[in-house]
Amino acid sequence: MKHTSRTSLYLGGLILVAALLVPAGCALMGDDEMDKNVQKDTSWRFPGEFEEQSTVWLGWLTKEYINGYPTDVVMIDIVRALEPNVHVKICVPDSAQKEHVLSVLNENSIPTGNISFYEKNFTMLYWRDFGPPIFTVNPDGEKRIIDCGFNCWGYFAESDVQSRMMERIDRDVAADMGLESVMTRLVSEGGDREFNGKGTLITTEACEFQRNPNLAREEFESEFGRLFGGVTNIIWLKQGGLVDDDRYDTTTIPGPDGVGVAYRTAAANNHVDEYCRFVSSDTILLAEVTEEEAAQSEVAAENRRRMEANYEILKNAVDQDGKPFKIVRMPVPEMIYFTATPEDEAYASLTAYAKYTDGTAFPFGQPVTVVPAQSYCNFLISNDIVLGQKYWMPDMGGMPESLKESDKKAEEILQSLFPQPHDSDDQHHPDQLRRWRDSLLHSAGAVKVSPSFFPVIEHASEKHSFTFPIPS
Repeated sequence: MKHTSRTSLYLGGLILVAALLVPAGCALMGDDEMDKNVQKDTSWRFPGEFEEQSTVWLGWLTKEYINGYPTDVVMIDIVRALEPNVHVKICVPDSAQKEHVLSVLNENSIPTGNISFYEKNFTMLYWRDFGPPIFTVNPDGEKRIIDCGFNCWGYFAESDVQSRMMERIDRDVAADMGLESVMTRLVSEGGDREFNGKGTLITTEACEFQRNPNLAREEFESEFGRLFGGVTNIIWLKQGGLVDDDRYDTTTIPGPDGVGVAYRTAAANNHVDEYCRFVSSDTILLAEVTEEEAAQSEVAAENRRRMEANYEILKNAVDQDGKPFKIVRMPVPEMIYFTATPEDEAYASLTAYAKYTDGTAFPFGQPVTVVPAQSYCNFLISNDIVLGQKYWMPDMGGMPESLKESDKKAEEILQSLFPQPHDSDDQHHPDQLRRWRDSLLHSAGAVKVSPSFFPVIEHASEKHSFTFPIPS
């Protein structure tokens, strides 16, 4: 296990500076209304990520959460990979950042013909979670945005100023685009909803019930049906798959080789996209910790327990048509430990909690060992490209060989799920719609690339979209 003096680049949550409002014509569903007067319009649906996309919305801030790891390096690689395959809408907080991004793109010879900008004040990066990630579509080619509540991943109250700042961006985008905004009192982030585009939704109990402790399962399912129309089949997984994505203010993690403690950095608090993904309408990718790996540490053992419990649920689940799913297992990378110092911006969020619920007192002013959330399941599918993660960084030295091996295995699995068809196959098998290119994205020590770029996806008009299974 590697213990280095610099933490990973971890692009965290997105904070928007704006007031909370409800636009005209957007009904606020009360508890009784949500329970008794659910109006389900099945003509609207949330497409699978593997379907045709028109635009990817990408938040771009220029920061160094850890000194020496600029976010621009990661963003450049992301945009370079996406731009030839899909329109990229880069979200910036002001005109100065827009000019900076344009200069960076020019310096790196990245064409801007397929790039546009959206200016909205924000200070963090999780657009998928609380931005406008819910571009639902209908057969008439119309789009609308679902406006969920937001409480900073369960860390603050909805009334907190930070929650209020971030919560309104989806409505702002809807207003700016002239789209309908459908409001709900449900607190939920895009990272905890995984759709197959045909009526099945996978979500995590530990996440949704923590965000909405006053709601029963039946109320969730009724509201999901109202918001997402075509959702008729909901699969509830149990606890989030990986210990490093647990709520970071509750417990610490054993340090390197079981010595000392390590702190989580900006964990999303049990999101499904860390461990379970649809890669086609009938195929699910699920993280796996082997028995051999589980014997190596307490964390690996707990990850295996959770993943096998979720596997049993999925193994016995069926899709919206009553058919079983194909389940493919994906490795979990070995944890990498880093050191954050008081000078690092990533250190600041940890100091908000003087004592953790496991009794650990935070050592203010002292360097601490930190663990970023790591996953091979947090990839992005966008038309003819798939962007994923690599964790083995040769320039850092001393990285565990297991990371190099698991990086390779993850790449091979994704390549098998998204094969590159031959030209003749394009003509005779149009369902092989995903050509493979640059499966894994490795950017200058960016140990958790995808939550930063796991962005808002705007799908093509329903009249031109499709949901063909991808051959496995």
